[in-house]
Amino acid sequence: MANTTFTGPVTSLNGFIGGPNVNKGDTQQGGSTAWAYSTSAAVTDGTNTLAAGTNEGVMIYVSNGATGASIYAFSDGTSWKRVDTNTDISAT
Repeated sequence: MANTTFTGPVTSLNGFIGGPNVNKGDTQQGGSTAWAYSTSAAVTDGTNTLAAGTNEGVMIYVSNGATGASIYAFSDGTSWKRVDTNTDISAT
């Protein structure tokens, strides 16, 4: 498993696969535990918090952000938004 940083756009013909980072400590994006809803502006992995306000453009996997179901979400600079509806994530 490699970690790669890109400086330009990324094209993926088969989509992206994401979730908990099995290489804990390699990034601040979730460690080995999935992100979970805390508020629409912040998610948690039980230890760390990832704020939407300082992570604009970041896409993450949230284990319970689609009314309790798992979903991919992105930060618009204010809130974590569901990729399927462009609405704030919510655990309920």
